[in-house]
Amino acid sequence: MTSAFVFPSIHAFAPFYTLQPNPQTAAAQVDSWARLVLSYCAAHKHFTVEVDGAWERASDLFCHRGLDRALSPDMIRLILARLVEQGRAVFDPPLPRNVKPMKVGMVEADRRMHALSFAAATQAPGYHIEPGSKVLVYWHTPDEWGDLLYDWIKETGQNKSVLTVYEIEHGTFVQREQLPHAILMLALRSLAARGCAQIFGGSEATDAEADGNLGIKFA
Repeated sequence: MTSAFVFPSIHAFAPFYTLQPNPQTAAAQVDSWARLVLSYCAAHKHFTVEVDGAWERASDLFCHRGLDRALSPDMIRLILARLVEQGRAVFDPPLPRNVKPMKVGMVEADRRMHALSFAAATQAPGYHIEPGSKVLVYWHTPDEWGDLLYDWIKETGQNKSVLTVYEIEHGTFVQREQLPHAILMLALRSLAARGCAQIFGGSEATDAEADGNLGIKFA
C-alpha cells in the first residue's frame, strides 16, 4: 500500500531542498534525490514525473509540510535530467536538439534552486512548456520489464504462441502492474532484440491503437 512508503531521514533535512553550492555535495544531493524519486515511484506505481503535474504537487515527495520546504521547479528539472543521464528515465517529449539537459556543475546554485515554502510551491506557475519538465521514469528498465513480462508469459503457458499487443495490454500482468503503453512497447522491443519475441504485423506503428494490432510471437 502507498501508506507503507518510508522516507529516508534526509528527506526531513531542510538543506536537502536547496541545491548546495559545493559541486561534489550538490552531485551527491541530486543523486540522493534521484534514488528517492525512483523508490517513491516504484512504491506508488508512478510511471511519469512532471514538474507541475497533479500528483507531484499534491504529494509529499517534493514537499515537506513539517519543515515548510519544497523543491523549486528548476531543482526538480535538474533531478529529472539526472535520472535521464543515469538511464533511469527519458524526456517526454524528447528535448529539442538545441537544448542541453540540466546538469550539476552547469547550473548555478542561485535562487532558482532554493527551497520554496509549501504554500509557494503549490502556487508555483506552470512550467510544463519548458523542455525537460516531464519524464517517463524507469524504476524498472525496459529490459527488466521485458524479463518480468516474459516470465509471466512462460508461467501462463503462452510461450510459443502469438498474441496481439492489445491482448497483452489487457492481460493480467499489464493490468496488475498498471504498465503504460509506452513502457510495454519498450519491453516488447527489448524482448525482440534479445530473440525472446518476434514483432510482426506491418510497418512500425505510431500510436497505441495501431500498436494494438501488432502480433507478438514469444519464443
